[in-house]
Amino acid sequence: MTSTHSQRIECKFGTFPLQRTITTSPKQNQPRLCIAYRILHPSLLNNTAPEQADSAQPAPLLVVHGGPSLPSEYLTPLANHINNRPIIFYDQLGCGWSSIPRQKEWYGVTEMSHDLEELIQHLKEVWKIQSFHMLGHSLGGAIGYEYLKLQTTKNNLDERRDVHRCLSFILSNASTNLALSSSEQRRLFQEFQLQQLQTSMPSFNNQQLQKKRGSIEDVFFHAHICRTMNKPAELELALSRRGMEWSANKYCATPPPLVQNVLSDGANTNATTAKSVASTYSMNRFPPVLLIRGQYDFVTEICTRGWFEIFTDGIQEVVLDDCAHYPHFEQPESYSYQIEKFCANAESAS
Repeated sequence: MTSTHSQRIECKFGTFPLQRTITTSPKQNQPRLCIAYRILHPSLLNNTAPEQADSAQPAPLLVVHGGPSLPSEYLTPLANHINNRPIIFYDQLGCGWSSIPRQKEWYGVTEMSHDLEELIQHLKEVWKIQSFHMLGHSLGGAIGYEYLKLQTTKNNLDERRDVHRCLSFILSNASTNLALSSSEQRRLFQEFQLQQLQTSMPSFNNQQLQKKRGSIEDVFFHAHICRTMNKPAELELALSRRGMEWSANKYCATPPPLVQNVLSDGANTNATTAKSVASTYSMNRFPPVLLIRGQYDFVTEICTRGWFEIFTDGIQEVVLDDCAHYPHFEQPESYSYQIEKFCANAESAS
């Protein structure tokens, strides 16, 4: 399926200043940084006071992009198929319309999760957003998870306002171990190379086919990254505008500290009790979770199975046929349907 041009959709732009600093620069030399965001379908926002809010109004979907530093514009076609709720996109520090500081100390999954926390607080104060769903694509899944985990460590969760207002969390094509997903991509490429060599025939027709399809990297991209007939224009543009280079390959998702301590305390807790405590903790602290990935994604099942150990209860999984890493381009109707159904069910249960 080829990508279609985005429809003309109502959009509101905004920015807000970041409040964090880095220790390698004196206080007086800290740059002024901002995060840029867009709200699509803003007229659907329920921005009344909580006591006047219409509980039937769909909550906005907050989208956390991947990369690192791949601007959020590659995800905006979601709004073509999810049009009954507002969708919020933002550019993480280092790309797109947000600030791009050059020091590497500004960048990392944990740092980005703190920025996400500031964005959510800004959306509440300025746009009166009382609740939301969150979708993290690829690296964005790790950032979204670290934000939620950060909220579980607060002394007074009610005081933090946000974690109970995240109605659902969608992990799209997201690995718990980013070094592992990079390794899986290399493994699949090597197997793909071998397969192409074994099946290639020195015939005129096959040479013409290879010329038409491009290099082996292009063919692999079509097989395991984005299975559209042509590379989507929105994705090409985002790739051409990739921002500050930084690596997230050291990231590996771990359970919140309390769950980790219980699971590792073999002297005082047996396995059944530890699992029960972890399950209770997960249910009390995290919203419902949907794991969605593509059948041919380089983020394979081995890269995502760790989420089931973290979200010990309440996690669902959907594997989309004939999809790889960008299902919102490859199977946009099916992908949007799964997201909207999950969000609607979470709202009904809240």
